[in-house]
Amino acid sequence: MSFKGLLNDVCKIYSRTESVDAETGEQTFTNTLLAEGVPCALQYNGGSIDRFGRLIKGDNLEKLFLLPQAVALTKQDTIIEVRGVQYRINEIVDLGGRKRFLRLNLERYKLDD
Repeated sequence: MSFKGLLNDVCKIYSRTESVDAETGEQTFTNTLLAEGVPCALQYNGGSIDRFGRLIKGDNLEKLFLLPQAVALTKQDTIIEVRGVQYRINEIVDLGGRKRFLRLNLERYKLDD
């Protein structure tokens, strides 16, 4: 089976832009749709909680596999939506070399959904 045959989901790719409201001085963020219906495969990794004395640190990382896109994927300002949940990119990994296949390590963007 080819890599493309394993891509059993579709996702949306957004660009997240930051601006400042001129009247209030508050930061605002806008997500602009760059691509939709992008074939992908989401792998749930679950989460982990680590305790360092009184400090508790947790994460909820998922992996997304997809083919390279015509739009630029960056860790700073790309939001990926899969199955109605939005994620930020923690890391972009070139799996096949020469950007044949990509693995994105994702972190939930909104924890209240």
